[in-house]
Amino acid sequence: MNVHRQRLLFWILPLFIAIVSLGLSRLAPLETLELRLLDARFCLRGPLEISNSPIQIVAIDDQSFSVLNQKWPLGGSIYARAIRNLNRAGADLIVFDIEFTEANSLYPGEDSTFAEAIAEAGNVILAGKLAYTYGLHQQIPTVRPVPPNQVLLNTGASWGIANEIPDSDGFTRRYITQLQSGESTYNSLVLEALRNVGESSENHQEDFDILLHDDSSFLINYYGPPGTFPAISLASVLDDSDFDLGEEYDTNYMDYVTSDLKSGVNPFLDKIVLIGAAAEELQDTKNTPFLNYGTTPQKMPGVEMHANALQTVIDGSFLRRITAFSAVIMCLMLAYLMFYVSKRIKPLGSILALLVTTVVVFSIVHLAFIYFNLWVDLIAPVNTIFLTSIFAAVFGYWLERSEKFRISEMFSKYLPKRVVKELIAKPELLKLGGERRNLTILFADLEGFTALTQKLDPEVLVEMINEYMTVMTEAISAHGGIIDKYEGDLVMAEFGVPVSSEDHHEHACRAALEMRSQLENLHIRWHALDLPNPPMRIGINSGEVIVGNMGSQDLFDYTVIGDAVNICAKLEKANKLYGTIILISNETHNGLPDGFVTRRLKDLILKGRQQVVEVYELIAADADALNKDQKFLLDHYQSGWSYFTDGEYMQAAICFETALQVKPDDIPSEMMLNACHQSDDSVINPHIKSILPENS
Repeated sequence: MNVHRQRLLFWILPLFIAIVSLGLSRLAPLETLELRLLDARFCLRGPLEISNSPIQIVAIDDQSFSVLNQKWPLGGSIYARAIRNLNRAGADLIVFDIEFTEANSLYPGEDSTFAEAIAEAGNVILAGKLAYTYGLHQQIPTVRPVPPNQVLLNTGASWGIANEIPDSDGFTRRYITQLQSGESTYNSLVLEALRNVGESSENHQEDFDILLHDDSSFLINYYGPPGTFPAISLASVLDDSDFDLGEEYDTNYMDYVTSDLKSGVNPFLDKIVLIGAAAEELQDTKNTPFLNYGTTPQKMPGVEMHANALQTVIDGSFLRRITAFSAVIMCLMLAYLMFYVSKRIKPLGSILALLVTTVVVFSIVHLAFIYFNLWVDLIAPVNTIFLTSIFAAVFGYWLERSEKFRISEMFSKYLPKRVVKELIAKPELLKLGGERRNLTILFADLEGFTALTQKLDPEVLVEMINEYMTVMTEAISAHGGIIDKYEGDLVMAEFGVPVSSEDHHEHACRAALEMRSQLENLHIRWHALDLPNPPMRIGINSGEVIVGNMGSQDLFDYTVIGDAVNICAKLEKANKLYGTIILISNETHNGLPDGFVTRRLKDLILKGRQQVVEVYELIAADADALNKDQKFLLDHYQSGWSYFTDGEYMQAAICFETALQVKPDDIPSEMMLNACHQSDDSVINPHIKSILPENS
């Protein structure tokens, strides 16, 4: 497959996989799994704090039936007493999660008693519903409102619908805000509660407005498993001095609660009280995300589901699911990432990348849920990760693996990795010969290595050199260089081969600066082990050389030859003369972009050939990396150099002396100061006589 087709495949295949993954995730079984993964996030997060909740539940529980000795539905007089006692206790609003749509035939006449208490209270909200019925051959249902019975409705009390919309798996995760029936719009219990509270308190008006202008439903941010919102039995609310619960249960609880409204023991004061069924036989329980939170499955009473919905609105802690567009973008990014990674690393590395990426996605999704109440789909991105990895592995195997494996096995032990990659891409290079190329050469050496070999045990020395060579090689490779050879502690590298590069000067200098930094780290480690800390010398030169495979027909080496290589070797050794770490030639310096920090040194004359080499000390890649003293020294050194080249030796000497005050052992400043003191024609263009022999 040619390069153009591979590039086209790179752009088209991930897009195809992302769309397919998103489409698959919308299938019913996977959509159900997505919902269950959302439930898992609730369980991993755990319950939220509700100690300051304005909601109090009154539960019609097993105790209520046991004490009252009544059948369901309870008589209206029971609810009338509950309303009066709750208002006596200072309840702000009373919301019934019970549908009183029909007259109570078990306790006739008590609806009037109930209605009288509702009218007196003026803060009661009742429940109704919208009924959906299908006629013969009718595909769209007929929707009709089913409000509370007429006796209760005549009180003027507002009512809200208690309809729910369970998901396909039978779990209740969303809450209705409004539903339409013909031209009329009906509010849910929560929306109606907020509207009534908002009439007397501006604190909830914003919550009411959000729901009014939002979608027709919202995701409930459940605060915990059943029982998170504490419930008080209806029997306790009825228990006062005028109502006998029997010897076992009669404590006159409401008299105690209302004896001092602000005593701190009143759970109803200024609260929104939700009254609803909690007894098992009433079958008003829901499957929620916290169903399997504990050791045994627990369904939540419907009234507590309303409490969770109401608390979600009051806190503004709405859950938001990312849009389909956002899901596509996320899948597309993952597809390109995995396709890119899978094509560039080994199969085992691809598996590791797949696992790491999946874990990262799971972590991000969970954190987004916890800290931002954001529901990020999981199935689609996981599908994308796995499908992309599989597709990339299959295509990579058939298109590239066999040829790359053959060449890699043949030459990986003898050539640098980048050379092997170039040979894989261009097998015709597997022949003797070379070509002229302009590139940058780097020599690096440890000062005093010979002395080290005499002082250290061979095993320790080998360990030090191996550690040193490893970090130096990594620094060179990280900046696009290839290792030409190792000789003892010397490293020779080239930049700009085998793949041509216009900025090889910069890459070489950045590599040298990183090598210097890595050696500083090694010095810290070696010092802790009581080992020597030999300094480094690096020389860098750019120029035209011959590069290619040199040697015999059966055994050859990928290397470079030319005068630029010899000059680079001498620059490395000249660091000792200048007291520097990194020396670069004028050719390298001229190829650097703006921003690098260098300083011009006295020219170097190569002994035996009278060849002048303009040299610079490479200090940093950015001026921001310099400390205050370094900036001070460089500023005065550069000023001194300018004065010196203009023949103003006295001013130059002052600058160099000032620089030496910061760093008394700065040899370049000392050299220039000595040149200033000579102050005659022979030092207008000063040179240093190299002590190096021609072939050193």
